[in-house]
Amino acid sequence: MTATAAIITLHNSPNYGSCLQTYATQRVFESLGVAPTVVDYYRHDAIPENETERALNGQLVKKLPILGLPGVKSLARVPVSRMVARRRAPLDAFRREMLNLTPRKYYSAEELEADPPRADVYVTGSDQVWNSTWNCGFERAFYLSYAPEGAEKIAYAASIGKSTLDDWEKPLMREALLRYDAISVREPEAAELLDSIGVPGAVPVVDPTLMLGRPEWGALSDGWVPDFPYLLVYQLNRNPEFDAYVQDVAAAAGLRVLRPAYGVHERRRGEEAVVCPSVGRFLSLFLNASIVVTDSFHGTAFSVNLEKPFVAIAPERFSGRIGNLLAMTGLEGRLLSDYRDVALAAGDIDFAQARIALARERERALCFLRGALPTEFVE
Repeated sequence: MTATAAIITLHNSPNYGSCLQTYATQRVFESLGVAPTVVDYYRHDAIPENETERALNGQLVKKLPILGLPGVKSLARVPVSRMVARRRAPLDAFRREMLNLTPRKYYSAEELEADPPRADVYVTGSDQVWNSTWNCGFERAFYLSYAPEGAEKIAYAASIGKSTLDDWEKPLMREALLRYDAISVREPEAAELLDSIGVPGAVPVVDPTLMLGRPEWGALSDGWVPDFPYLLVYQLNRNPEFDAYVQDVAAAAGLRVLRPAYGVHERRRGEEAVVCPSVGRFLSLFLNASIVVTDSFHGTAFSVNLEKPFVAIAPERFSGRIGNLLAMTGLEGRLLSDYRDVALAAGDIDFAQARIALARERERALCFLRGALPTEFVE
């Protein structure tokens, strides 16, 4: 009889990285002979009808300051709601088709605790599930508060995403995580933080997207092959210096610039926006790029994994994971330190060390899971 695992993660965050790390996590468990189910849990601000309010109050106000003027936000609600729906559409389509979601959607920890999914093993999955800043507080569902008493509980590549913990969250994390049977985390710093609060033994493992290679990601792409060379921009944080650097690199290399974008407001002069691409097209954009410039962890991860020439630009927040990945693969030199360094993008990359490192880390992650899962569950 096939063992089952119920995995909770940030599968419905409105970005491609979260979506694809969930898919990769699912595939990793399947490779071990375990039947995974992704718990269709929605953090309060991830509930579709709440995303409009978040967009109006958060990032959109920063990008479009006019929304902060009295009365303008009310007028903007309908078009912003449509924008949010458009942004979600390709990701939701992928989730419905490719993820093994629970039949029921859960909109609170209380709902999960009252009617938890049944499984042999309960798993906290990857992404920044333990980042209280990102989660706007302590999300106890991501600490498996709903798992039945005595059930097997593990964490696979969970991330804290911060270099320090707030005093208020330390006892909550300690109490919750000491109930786990085994813990792996995505960054060595996360293991150190957990050890500092009395939760020892967490094992650092690579992000699940790095567990799948080019053949797997290529099979998931939509097969698009352009008839022109291009620089791919994958940017999550607004930064005028970043934008200027992209233009300088593109001009020096003679490349067109393509940018996956969530809306027309993200367009830049001198670039071609690919608005709300399907997940398959998003992967094709990486697979066929001549150069990638990114401030995203997953943008960096796909560039390394697919062996694409790239420049990584550290964002102001939560940038440690990019540095960890580059150090692990011997590619620290691809982290931009000076926006005048246009030549960096044209420099050759020897991915030999990265291949060796990824093979080693993939086996390390599988070894953790084989040891964490009950012996009778693993093929």
